[in-house]
Amino acid sequence: MFFLSNNDCKEYHLEGRLLGHRNAINCLTVSRNGSLLASGGSDGMRIWDLKKRLQLPTPRQSPAIRNPVDPVTCACWITRQEATRETLCFGTGLGFLGIWQQQGEGLENFDAKVSRRIGNGKEIMCLTYDHAGDDTRIASGTRDRRVQVWSFNFKGLLIPIFSVELSTTIPRTVNFKHSASRNLLVFGMYDGEVHTLRGTDGVIIATYNAGPMIGHTAVDASHTLFLIDNVMNGFSLHQLDDGACIRTYNTDPVKTFPKQVVFGEKATLVVGGSDAGIIYVFDKNEGTLKQELQHADKARVQTVATYDGTHHSIIFGATSVNDAEPNISIWSRQRKSVTTPTSNHPLGSAFKNFVRGIFQLAVAMALMAYISTVFMGQRITSGISLESLGEFWRKPAAQAHELTNDDIRVLVETYIEDRRVEQYIKDRRMGDDLEIEPSSAENRKRTARAKLNSDKLHDEETHAVIILAN
Repeated sequence: MFFLSNNDCKEYHLEGRLLGHRNAINCLTVSRNGSLLASGGSDGMRIWDLKKRLQLPTPRQSPAIRNPVDPVTCACWITRQEATRETLCFGTGLGFLGIWQQQGEGLENFDAKVSRRIGNGKEIMCLTYDHAGDDTRIASGTRDRRVQVWSFNFKGLLIPIFSVELSTTIPRTVNFKHSASRNLLVFGMYDGEVHTLRGTDGVIIATYNAGPMIGHTAVDASHTLFLIDNVMNGFSLHQLDDGACIRTYNTDPVKTFPKQVVFGEKATLVVGGSDAGIIYVFDKNEGTLKQELQHADKARVQTVATYDGTHHSIIFGATSVNDAEPNISIWSRQRKSVTTPTSNHPLGSAFKNFVRGIFQLAVAMALMAYISTVFMGQRITSGISLESLGEFWRKPAAQAHELTNDDIRVLVETYIEDRRVEQYIKDRRMGDDLEIEPSSAENRKRTARAKLNSDKLHDEETHAVIILAN
C-alpha cells in the first residue's frame, strides 16, 4: 500500500487523489493484497498501482471492446488465494466480458485472456466469483433479466454451467452462497426480490422480498447480513436468511440515483455514496453517522469501495457524473495493533521467567529422583537432596526465576558425584582394600573421592544432560 502515517487516528483523512479518467467512473474494486485498484467508467478500464499511485499499462484488446461509447459498468478481482498473479474481470454496457491477468517479471503488465460478448449483448449489471478447490466460477447478471454462470480455468477458457432468464427481476447484484451446493443469490433492482438459484442448473429454489427497490447490494463476509441502497431514504441493513430489515441509515437523498453501499472495517462500518459529493460513514451497530468525507463540492458519488489492511483501513470514492472533474479520492485511517508483544510488558516478562524457573525445578527434581532410584534404591539421606531443593522451592518467586541451566547442571553434577562417593565407600566397606579410618564422614568422602578420581571410574548413568528452553 501507499505510505501512511504511524499515528493512530479516530477519523479518516484524505491521502490523495488519482487523476486520469476523463468521464464518469462507474465501478471500483481493490485487489486481494490491497496493492492494485481497478476503476471502470465511460472511458474504459484502468488499473492503478496504489503504492506508486500510478496508472499501469492496459493490455491490447479487440476493437469491439475498445468501443468509446461502451462504458465499463462493473468489475471484480477473481484471484485465487494461492495465486501470485492478480486476475481482473469486468463487464460493459454492450454486454462484453473482459478478463485481464498479470504478466511479466515485475507483474506491471496485464494480458487480455477473455474479450467476448455474452448473452444477447445487453448491459452487464453485476459480476461475482467463487473458488472451490480447483474450480473457479464467474456469474453475471444482465439488464435483459438473464443470469449466467461459467467455470473459468485462468487460461482463457469459459465453460458454461447454466444460463437462465428471470420472469420479472433485473439482477442488480449476484453473490455465491458459502455452501457446497454453490447456490447463487440474485438481488432484483426494481422489485426488491431476492432469489436463490440452484448452483447446478439455475432453478429458483427460494424467494423473499427485501423492499420496494434496490439500488445496490453488499453481502458481509460471514454471509449473515446484507446492505442495500434503498433509493428512498438511504441505506438499510437486512438479515440474509429472510430479508428482515434490522436498521436504516438515513441520508435524505435529494434525487433517487442508485448509489453503492459497502461494509468497512471488518463489517463494523457502513460506507455509501451520495448525490451531494459526500461519502457517508455510519457505525453499523449503532446506526449513528461517524463521519462525512467530502469527495467533491456537488458532484454525485455513486461509486465507493473499501479495503482493510493489517494496520489501516481505506475508503475509495469516485466521481460519477460527466459534468465534473472525474477523480478517485483515497481516505485512510490508521488503526492500533490488536496484539502487543508480551516482552514489552514487565509483568508479562516476570511471569514468563517465573514459569520457566518452575519448569526447570520440576525437571531437575524429576531427574534427581530417577538417578536416586538407579544409584541407591533407597531414600536420599545426605549430600544435595530433594529436601534441600525443596527449601529452594519455598523461596520467593522473585528468586525462583533466577535459576539458570548452569545452576541446575552444577546441582545435579554435585549430587551425582556425592552418590558415586557413597556408593564407592559402601562397596569398599564390603571388601578389604579400603585404607581409610571411619572417624569422619567428610574425611571418608574426601579420601574416597580422591581414590575414585585416581581409578577413573566411569558410569553410564553419571553422564546426565539437561535440555531446557532458554
